[in-house]
Amino acid sequence: MPEASNLRAQRRERTRLKILQSAVRVFAELGFDAASMGSIASHAGLKKALVQYHFETKLKLWQEAVNHLWAQLHSLEAQLPRLNNERTPAQEREMLRDVFRAIIRFAKDHPDWVGIMFREASTPGPRLDWLVEQHLRKDIEEGTRFVELAQAHGLLPAGPPLHILHIISGALTYLLLVAPLTKRATGIKLTSDESLDTTVDLLLEMLRPR
Repeated sequence: MPEASNLRAQRRERTRLKILQSAVRVFAELGFDAASMGSIASHAGLKKALVQYHFETKLKLWQEAVNHLWAQLHSLEAQLPRLNNERTPAQEREMLRDVFRAIIRFAKDHPDWVGIMFREASTPGPRLDWLVEQHLRKDIEEGTRFVELAQAHGLLPAGPPLHILHIISGALTYLLLVAPLTKRATGIKLTSDESLDTTVDLLLEMLRPR
């Protein structure tokens, strides 16, 4: 009996994960208002009633989908190297490059993260308030502290850390939003590994303290 119970629990968890992954995709593509429990169920290949069994409301499903997405971001952050006084200046600069590369590749591999963030940022209201309180405020605070530390180590120029944080964040995410348009207009694939590395190297050079 315990084994059967464990199998049922595993199936429930797999179903729940499948729903969350589909919800992330649908919310990013359609936005909260246009998405529906039915469209998410269809994307997951499940019945709508099963989605509603796991998540009673669309808002609850949206919140859990966002938490699922940000958990992946926090998992990446936990693996990033930290600035300390044990590296040479050249090693610290390479460490900063590794951080930028990790961020831009996460954004490439998780386009729904960028899509949901930009959609909600342009739609002030209760969902944005929730997103700020649950995730974005902490992200901004930690990002600002990282910039301040990098400035103290001579890796980033002087200036308001919040502004520098947004310059970095914008440079590492915006090109992914316009990549399909750029490919159509110029034939250049901005999302290739070579292109992403070029973006990181140019950004580091532009932000090099003078």
